[in-house]
Amino acid sequence: MQFGKNQVSDRDLLKTVNQRLSRTGTASQSKVNVSVQQGNVTLTGTLQHAIQRIPILKAITRVPGVRRVIDQMQHIVKKAPRPEANRYVRIPDSPSDPQSSEVSVAEDISLEEQPRSE
Repeated sequence: MQFGKNQVSDRDLLKTVNQRLSRTGTASQSKVNVSVQQGNVTLTGTLQHAIQRIPILKAITRVPGVRRVIDQMQHIVKKAPRPEANRYVRIPDSPSDPQSSEVSVAEDISLEEQPRSE
């Protein structure tokens, strides 16, 4: 992305970009590093949520003196907590049968019958 001519020193630009980044409200949830060279701003690091990218980029592109933004940020997807290993669903054998069998639901959604408790 090309913007305007660089009228601000890289040192001042880095300071302003970091201040603007902290105001986006995403700084506490992400680890974004900023470097500036001849008005070109490079963003590296990690984002906790993919939706953080747009507000960060918008905020940085609006900083006076930024010529170009190079987005090298990565969205790190954290694995969801594993569901309980022994999760059971009761499925009646027939509508009139008050007794029911327990069925284990495995992670791959296959069903394995469990022995009937009587």
